[in-house]
Amino acid sequence: MNAWEVNFDGLPGLTHHYAGLSFGNEASTKHRYRVSNPQLAAKQGLKKMKALADAGYQQAVIPPQERPNVALLRQLGFTGSDAQVVERAARQSPDLLSAASSASSMWVANAATVSPSADSLDGRVHLTVANLNDKFHPRQRGADHRGAVARHFPGSAAVCRASGASAGGAVWR
Repeated sequence: MNAWEVNFDGLPGLTHHYAGLSFGNEASTKHRYRVSNPQLAAKQGLKKMKALADAGYQQAVIPPQERPNVALLRQLGFTGSDAQVVERAARQSPDLLSAASSASSMWVANAATVSPSADSLDGRVHLTVANLNDKFHPRQRGADHRGAVARHFPGSAAVCRASGASAGGAVWR
């Protein structure tokens, strides 16, 4: 049997910012509201990915998720055009808009669990997408992570894809 390891990295998106959204995470809290540089963050990520590829590691890139998550804002009751939804959220609940704009999807280490075929009873690779239910801002990433797993690992007899428990409806605080 041939097996290999692939490193997956998420690319920071244009809405990358320090919002302090991870309660209990000291670094997140310490850097809350500091100025960020999304372009520099993306370049740093690409540089790291290239270094791994140059060192001989197989490297995959997960693109940024579309943010702000206007569909989520609509689910929470904001109406109008996309621009109006974002403007209303900014005016009425800036912290909610910050969470809906979170670029935390770049942290793909928490996206899924891989069980190698050598460790599974049926001899297949099992990919279980995380539900990320513990905090509001990562909860919205589940559907996008499921799509990324499906694109990178199309269904076959050798691969089993599964989703973690559903996050249910959106609830803000």
